[in-house]
Amino acid sequence: MKEIRKDTMTGDIAIYSTTRNNRPHDKVKINVAFEATEEDYVENCPFCRGNESWCGIPKGEIIKNGKWVARSVGNKFPIVDMTTKDIFGQHEVLIETHRHNGSFYNMSDEELYDFFSLLVSRYKELKSIDGIKYVNIFKNSQKNSGASLLHPHTQIISFNIIPPEVQKELDIAEDYYAKNKESLYDNIVNEELEYENRVVFDGKYFIVFVPYATRYSGEIRIVQKDKTNFDELSGVYIDELSFIIGNLFGKWGEYQGEIPFNMIIHTCPVGEKYRDIYRTHFHIIPRIYNFGGFELSSNIFVCSSDPDELAKELRFNFKK
Repeated sequence: MKEIRKDTMTGDIAIYSTTRNNRPHDKVKINVAFEATEEDYVENCPFCRGNESWCGIPKGEIIKNGKWVARSVGNKFPIVDMTTKDIFGQHEVLIETHRHNGSFYNMSDEELYDFFSLLVSRYKELKSIDGIKYVNIFKNSQKNSGASLLHPHTQIISFNIIPPEVQKELDIAEDYYAKNKESLYDNIVNEELEYENRVVFDGKYFIVFVPYATRYSGEIRIVQKDKTNFDELSGVYIDELSFIIGNLFGKWGEYQGEIPFNMIIHTCPVGEKYRDIYRTHFHIIPRIYNFGGFELSSNIFVCSSDPDELAKELRFNFKK
């Protein structure tokens, strides 16, 4: 099957060609991950509990039984800082668990809840800085995703600008609202629920689905159903998110193994302008597929995974 599709959320054009998965490849390991470890603690890891002096004073912590279980620290090699006027902000690293061998594939609901609770707290503080327009959240997992350290962590960066990729989504959502007098994201949620076959999980606050069109083969999206801003997420939202991530990555690990991935969380810019038209959403992108010359020369992407089939493999249900 070959057809052209347009991503309604991002505007990207993709050619769907499921036969591309049958191409011959050299028998060389091109997705070399970090060396696996079974250890909770590694002596030379700056993010392990016991090595706190490497990271300086934390920006935030969750403490249980006198020990931290999740913490946020300043990035020692920040993309932005507060020293210039043209581009400024703050760059933090959120250490998701004290366990060096932790990952979304094996973290407990409690560990995930602590992580998301701290993430929401740090987001709230970073967006309150004078002049900040957007807070960017992303996670690189394993070497092929761009991570430089194995210990599980997520990065959060405040900016005095709105990143172009987010602005593109905002423009599309704004144009849709002007033409249809309804939120594009409400429409996407309703369409996915009506079609059903791409839905991985339908919760009270979030829906998980494999998009009909995307530039990234195997991408999974999580879309929030209501207008609550990220810094306003209460315990019931965080509880559902923790359940989603734990179950999604459990199923993903069973299906494809513990593959490298990027997780990008797009949230509303600071202020109220976009609350009615935009929704917090996650792009979870496996890093086992690479762009080639065709994509780079045309800005048209080739996607080889079938959304319906992937959703079927990853689908899970409510808590019992």
